[in-house]
Amino acid sequence: MVTQFFILGSSLPYGVGASHAGWGDLIKQYLHAKMYGEGGVGQKYEVFNFGKADAKIEFVQATFPGQLADYGRRQKTIVVIAIGGNNSKAEGSPDGYISTPEKYAQEMEDLLTMLAKYSDAVIVVDNGYVDESKTNPKLNPLTGATSYYSNTRRQQFGDITERICKRQEIDFVRLAIDQQEWVENYTYKDGVHPNQQGHQLVFEAIRPYLDEHL
Repeated sequence: MVTQFFILGSSLPYGVGASHAGWGDLIKQYLHAKMYGEGGVGQKYEVFNFGKADAKIEFVQATFPGQLADYGRRQKTIVVIAIGGNNSKAEGSPDGYISTPEKYAQEMEDLLTMLAKYSDAVIVVDNGYVDESKTNPKLNPLTGATSYYSNTRRQQFGDITERICKRQEIDFVRLAIDQQEWVENYTYKDGVHPNQQGHQLVFEAIRPYLDEHL
C-alpha cells in the first residue's frame, strides 16, 4: 500500500523564506530518504506540495477535491496543512480584515471537516509569529497589495483552529518557542515567513506526527 501525503496551504508550506528547502520540501526529503536511502523501504510514499503564496482557506476548499481526484490512489492519505494566516490579516488598511473570528471559525470548521472526510489523517500546522515592525504595512511583492499582520490576531485565530482540531480529534502542531526568540532568530527579512532555520524548526515539530503514519 502507498501512503500519500498532500501538503496544502499558503506560502509557508510552499517554502517562502527558505534559502534551499521549505518545511514542505523537508517533508519530501525526509520521506524520500526513508524510501531510497541506505536500507530504504522502496517506493512506499508519495508527496505532493500544493502550497500557494497568499492562499486563504477558500482556495484549499476549492482545489483539494480536484487534487485528490487527479493524484489520489484511494489508498492511505495524509494531509498536512498550514492555512489561515492570510485570513487573519487586514488588507488596504489596518482595520480592513479579511475575516471576522466568527467567519474564520466557520470556514476552518468546514475545511477541516472536508479534509478529514477524504483522508486518513489531518495534521494542522500553526502559522506562528510575525515581526510586526516589518508587517504594518507589508507590501506583497507579487500583487502590490498592502497587508497588515498582528500577532495578537494570529494568536486568536490559531487558538480558534486549535479548538476546532481538538473537537474533531485532528493533530495540531504549535511551535513550543517564545515569540521574541522566533522573531529574532527564525524569521526571514520580510517579517512574515520563516528563514531556513525557521523552516527546519517547523519541520522538526511536524516530524513526530509524520512518523505516526509511516
